[in-house]
Amino acid sequence: MRLSDLERPFICTSLADRSVEETIASLKRAEYQGARAFEVHLPLLDVPDRKVIAELTAATAAPMYATCRRGTFYELLGAGGSVDLTDAERTGVLLDAVEAGFDGVDVELDAFDPTGGPDEFSAGAIRRYADDPDAPLAQVSDDPDAVERQRAFVDAVHERDADVMLSAHTYRHLDPDDAVAIAERMTDRGADLCKIVGVDRDMDEAVDTIQGHLRLNEADTAPYSLMAIGDPSRIVRPISPMLGSAWVFAQPDLRPGGFHSWPLVENAREVLRRVDWRVAHDPHRP
Repeated sequence: MRLSDLERPFICTSLADRSVEETIASLKRAEYQGARAFEVHLPLLDVPDRKVIAELTAATAAPMYATCRRGTFYELLGAGGSVDLTDAERTGVLLDAVEAGFDGVDVELDAFDPTGGPDEFSAGAIRRYADDPDAPLAQVSDDPDAVERQRAFVDAVHERDADVMLSAHTYRHLDPDDAVAIAERMTDRGADLCKIVGVDRDMDEAVDTIQGHLRLNEADTAPYSLMAIGDPSRIVRPISPMLGSAWVFAQPDLRPGGFHSWPLVENAREVLRRVDWRVAHDPHRP
């Protein structure tokens, strides 16, 4: 099943374990709690071969998509080391993952034209980047050559009957116009799903992000998920499907060094089950 075939909104779990056995255990725990899609970070599993990927994909009938972030991104997940691959190599790894059985991939909106970001992926560095009025939106590129290569990569994934999630961790607060413009770029480049991540430093900015949801509901874009880094996201993330997000990221348990602002799968499930989340504008429903 492809991600785009799932009934929306759905709960997605990003698996951040360091072994296949632990990954499958977390996957099943999340699935039993209500998760319906899974993200696998290939570098955390040392970029598994086809045999290992087959073991992973056999563990569930739910869609599973692959991610391979660049540089020291995995510091955010408490992992050391750096992904020392070019963007051409990273996208090649993702195509191999699809051919081995994954149902989709996630790749950044600045693939083939890295735009920078925080000096390191720590809470302090991310806050300093977000506080800098001159810092550009990270992971957003309009370089013509990069855009053409992104479109070619999207086409290659689609030819393999899989979905593409284009993503942008901008490390800046996003006003509603920013969020819509990013989703429009992603849609124009062929994305099946749009993942947009800003930074909310206080509740006023969280309200701004909610306004971004409302604007996105009116926009002609692919199904999206808008979220933010920062403490206010503890409130906004669980209710984001009520505002128009096609999915919400949630985790099966809390761990030292983990994303404690993410809701637990069981909590996200209960919000969706017990609250009338249907919105007046719902362009993502078939």
